[in-house]
Amino acid sequence: MALPTALNAGDSMMTQKAYGASILGANLCFFRQGKLTKQSFVLNVENLMLKKGYDVDLLYKDKVRKAGKLIANRLGNNCNNQRVLQEKSFVTQITEILM
Repeated sequence: MALPTALNAGDSMMTQKAYGASILGANLCFFRQGKLTKQSFVLNVENLMLKKGYDVDLLYKDKVRKAGKLIANRLGNNCNNQRVLQEKSFVTQITEILM
């Protein structure tokens, strides 16, 4: 799950933060359901960042973590609901947090 943007290693810092928040949110959703251990949660999100060539340290920034928690809360029990990240008002809210 990721915010709807073309991603590559040359992406802007905002895109990298948004991607980090989206994968944090989705994986936190699965963690809360007991489908991931704490260790697998951390490994998943870090590996996804590394695969994109993004800075893993972004996952530990307060704003990225806050946005990730908001995404997880919005997903509720449907961790694969990508429609959440297509709602313009919600994407705007996430963007404002990450600025």
